[in-house]
Amino acid sequence: MPLATADDVQARTDQQFTPAERARVTVLCTDASAMARSLVPSMTVPPPATAVGVVSAAVLRALATPPEGLKDEAIGGHSRTLAGDGGGGLYFTDTELDLLRPAPNGGAFSIWT
Repeated sequence: MPLATADDVQARTDQQFTPAERARVTVLCTDASAMARSLVPSMTVPPPATAVGVVSAAVLRALATPPEGLKDEAIGGHSRTLAGDGGGGLYFTDTELDLLRPAPNGGAFSIWT
């Protein structure tokens, strides 16, 4: 079961998805959800409330990454550099992964590793 849906991703962007883009978003949601569960095996069931936003953010990043892996682009007087994991595509930041992990159950002196 995906942690986010195409509707969840659509709600977080002003871009209106075409049917083809929506199909891609659905696949990316499934892939990102599987990645999240693999990277955070201790994720609770049900998943934390942050899961929808975390997966949606990863999917939106993947959509913004050119499929050919281009990092720098210049057209006329405009240029942009895409930041990411070096390879583009679907990934999570360390902060996003932390948002998927269960809260520590210790007292004032708990240490996360």
